[in-house]
Amino acid sequence: MTATFMHIGRFNIRAEDRDAFINLMREYENSAPQDGLDHSHLIEDETAKGTFMHVTVWDQRDHWVAVEETPVHKDMHEKRNKMLNAPMEHDFVCGSIEI
Repeated sequence: MTATFMHIGRFNIRAEDRDAFINLMREYENSAPQDGLDHSHLIEDETAKGTFMHVTVWDQRDHWVAVEETPVHKDMHEKRNKMLNAPMEHDFVCGSIEI
């Protein structure tokens, strides 16, 4: 598989919202159409409980941009942002990703 775009979001979630955050992300991924998404992972830092990386790999950057603009995605952002201890951090990788 060759993908061309990866997005990594880093989240620091309040302890009392940890389970709700995991459920929100799971429900979002299971319910929202995400054309061009190859795969994603929600990874919790084993040394910093409540710190997560959400890694998504896309066929192309334009697919990620289109999903970011959907009402379902914006609603998830609104709910997720209420659980954050600090603003999220973004990392982007564009180019050929060999997996």
